[in-house]
Amino acid sequence: MVEQISRSKSEILDAAAHCFMMLGADAASVDDIAAQLGSTKGRIYHHFSSKGALLAAVQLRAAGFTHRAVEQEIDPSLPAAVSLDNMSRSHVYTVLGSLPYHRVILQTYSGARAKAVTEVERALQDKLRCGQRQYELLFRREVERGMAEGSFEPRNLTVAVAGLMLILNSPVFWFRPERGASQDFLDTIARDVSGMALASLRA
Repeated sequence: MVEQISRSKSEILDAAAHCFMMLGADAASVDDIAAQLGSTKGRIYHHFSSKGALLAAVQLRAAGFTHRAVEQEIDPSLPAAVSLDNMSRSHVYTVLGSLPYHRVILQTYSGARAKAVTEVERALQDKLRCGQRQYELLFRREVERGMAEGSFEPRNLTVAVAGLMLILNSPVFWFRPERGASQDFLDTIARDVSGMALASLRA
């Protein structure tokens, strides 16, 4: 899920995420991204065949950030509630630290995204959907384990995990890093959002 990429490609993705976030995925152009990057369109097209492919790569990288961070927190030796709390906090910290990318993901769900029309774009979108399913499965397994342990109320797993993820992703809607945020405040956000998410699961 997590791809090792060159510095140049990383810089392009950072610039694209910023432009897609600020202008919208439909409105932002490759020219806008090149201007944000302080470079030429040729540099972008060297790595990405189209704006659609670039958009899909931004979304895929966003998913990779959270997957890598959260996967490291899974600990079957801990009670499921403790492991899930660690996973949830890691998810929130990662979202806060790569917010432009995750706001682009939000645009996907709101329908404001460029349509995948080429084989490259379709392949990237398929890879993204597969990765999202794998990521959700990490949480689903811990929620199911918590239900078996009696920490969480038995209920439909799909509904429970969907609600959990909605709460964990809520800072994407309201967090404003440009206003400044101390580490203490980031810690508070991660702790409180995770606490609310787990509270939604408990009996």
